[in-house]
Amino acid sequence: MTAASPILEHIVDQHFDEAAFLWEQRDAAVTAINYSLEDLAYLDSRVDAHIDGLRLAGEYGWKLCEDGLDEEEPGTAFATSVIAMESGDAERIDQVIDAGNQSRAAFRAVVSGLGWMNNKRFKERIPELVRAKSRKYRRLGVAACGIRRINPRQYLDQAVESSDLYLKARALRAAGELKRLDLLPAIKRNIQREDHACRFAAARSALLLGDRSALEALSAFVLTQSSYTLPAMRIALRLVDAQTARNWLKAQAKVPEQRRQMLIGTGITGEPGYIPMLIKQMSNPEYARAAGESFEMITGIDLAAEKLEQEPPQGFKAGPNDDTDNDDVAMDEDEDLNWPDADLVSRWWEQNAAAFQTGNRYLAGHPITPETCRQVLKNGNQRQRHAAALELALSSPEAPYFNIRGPGAWQKKRL
Repeated sequence: MTAASPILEHIVDQHFDEAAFLWEQRDAAVTAINYSLEDLAYLDSRVDAHIDGLRLAGEYGWKLCEDGLDEEEPGTAFATSVIAMESGDAERIDQVIDAGNQSRAAFRAVVSGLGWMNNKRFKERIPELVRAKSRKYRRLGVAACGIRRINPRQYLDQAVESSDLYLKARALRAAGELKRLDLLPAIKRNIQREDHACRFAAARSALLLGDRSALEALSAFVLTQSSYTLPAMRIALRLVDAQTARNWLKAQAKVPEQRRQMLIGTGITGEPGYIPMLIKQMSNPEYARAAGESFEMITGIDLAAEKLEQEPPQGFKAGPNDDTDNDDVAMDEDEDLNWPDADLVSRWWEQNAAAFQTGNRYLAGHPITPETCRQVLKNGNQRQRHAAALELALSSPEAPYFNIRGPGAWQKKRL
């Protein structure tokens, strides 16, 4: 299709539907164990192809996007964000900004759309967002700068001091991601805030900037059950001493609702001394897959590739089901993980345990060093890559925090 070609409406309709669907698939893929950077880049190329179709469709493409905003689906918000922001049309941008502030899911989708633009378009749009009087604009602009790792300078300074707690939390988070050491005093002033989002973002960013005194504040999130528990563990367990980590994990193991998090935590520590316990948990259907993932995270072994997996246990059900009398509608958090065969894994460990030294930390089968982390960023799966990015970012206050969620082509250029 060229600009002079007649619009084939049914084809453009497909572009819109596929762009929305594939972005939602991508949104899940960025944290998936079964996606590598190559896989993500390929998926992104498919999203790009359908976005191109909407671009070339002109007004008809925009009308589809505009009507799609009423559906309140994140994928449609993403597609509409890209088209509206690239157009520069103030009315279109207003519509997208309003939609992005309706829910957290829509906010994430619109920010992703901002991050999807090429550098030239991004630099054209961002100043008008971060300088805007409207807090709705500034929220999205600051968040987009965080994911693109572009420093909005004094506008981030202003956002950190904002009375709008949502904008403040986004700015505190971005300050750590952008390694704004000059903002550390302002960040530390927010560590004791009552607002959980601001307190967590401040503690996390202070630690990314090398201030270990923030560990106490972050540990409070580790030891209580909330949506911040796992994100806090991913930072804190990489920084505390081995005995403190062991005490935390033991405390979680005693609480049934936190046992899965405990198993994930062992993978975060990278400590091979936990592997016998992980193998034991592989015989428990409720925790087997989480235990298997932590085993893979430490050893670098792909259970499926090494034929160390098994079929799901007969009769086992997790997540939503067809029983209308059952109130459990939560998704299966381990849906994409392998089912380890405890006996086969145990035999593998007997043969290979000597390669792993208790007391050392491992990621993807290698002792954690800057070089091995950089290799994992290039070749690991998305969860391993996230771990590697965190390890590097925490290694020094100046070390960049690589964004493994960014567009695949953008990531490849920076690696």
